Amino acid sequence: MSLNIKSQRTVALVRELAARTGTNQTAAVEDAVARRLSELDREDRARAEARRAAAEQTLRDLDKLLSDDDKRLIRRHEVDLYDDSGLPR
Repeated sequence: MSLNIKSQRTVALVRELAARTGTNQTAAVEDAVARRLSELDREDRARAEARRAAAEQTLRDLDKLLSDDDKRLIRRHEVDLYDDSGLPR
C-alpha cells in the first residue's frame, strides 16, 4: 500500500522527524500516527469519565432534592417497571 503526500510542508516535517529520531520516513510517520491515535484515545476516555462524573453528580444532586417519601414512591413504582429478573416489562 502506498501513501502519496502532496503537501511539501508535511513531507518536510516527516523528513525532519525521521532525521531527528534516526528512523526512516515510514517509521517516523507510523510512530507519529500511533502517538496521535493514542492521544485521541486518552482524550476520549477523559471526556467519557467527565460525562460519567457529571451524571453521577446530577444523580447525587437529585437525591438531595428528594424527600424520603419521594424515594419510597419511586421504589414502589420501580417494581411495576421490571420483572423478577430485573428486565423491563
